[in-house]
Amino acid sequence: MDTRTARILVSAVFLLAFSAYNFVTYTSMTSHQSTFSLQPGLAYEIPATLNPSDSVSGTFQENSGSPVSLFVLSSAQFAAHQAKNPFSYLYSVTNVPSGSYSYTASVQDTYYLFFDHGSGLANNTETVFAVRNYTTHISYRLFLGIFFIAAAVADFYFGYRSSRKAASTPSIVPITTSV
Repeated sequence: MDTRTARILVSAVFLLAFSAYNFVTYTSMTSHQSTFSLQPGLAYEIPATLNPSDSVSGTFQENSGSPVSLFVLSSAQFAAHQAKNPFSYLYSVTNVPSGSYSYTASVQDTYYLFFDHGSGLANNTETVFAVRNYTTHISYRLFLGIFFIAAAVADFYFGYRSSRKAASTPSIVPITTSV
């Protein structure tokens, strides 16, 4: 194998490594936890910007065992709620002392985890412990991974052609004449 072919194959291996790195880092997971009070007559919201196929999941628990409700709202639904319009939501877990949830976004938006008092407890203070896990996808990493694979395939192809060309090229032996 000549040095040119070796260099091409080494660069293809590096491109494959970059591709693997981008595929591995395509999905990111973060976790947050918080404890907060639901004051009488008020709710508590936690905003998060999600892209399509990103998700939020987790658990929550009210410290004294009183029921709490969790709703997932889009930014438009949250704005409508703030304007005192009829309440609508995308997902809910209602009137439970503890629960789990999972929601996957279908469009890019700011979504709100909206915690509210359980039935009949709007005038009480409730303390809630919540854990949130966000799974996000970084689309440019996916595209970079695909690009690096395509470049590696091209390198392997040119490396193969280069090695075949070097093998089929006859050696040139100078002809000397005697005088």
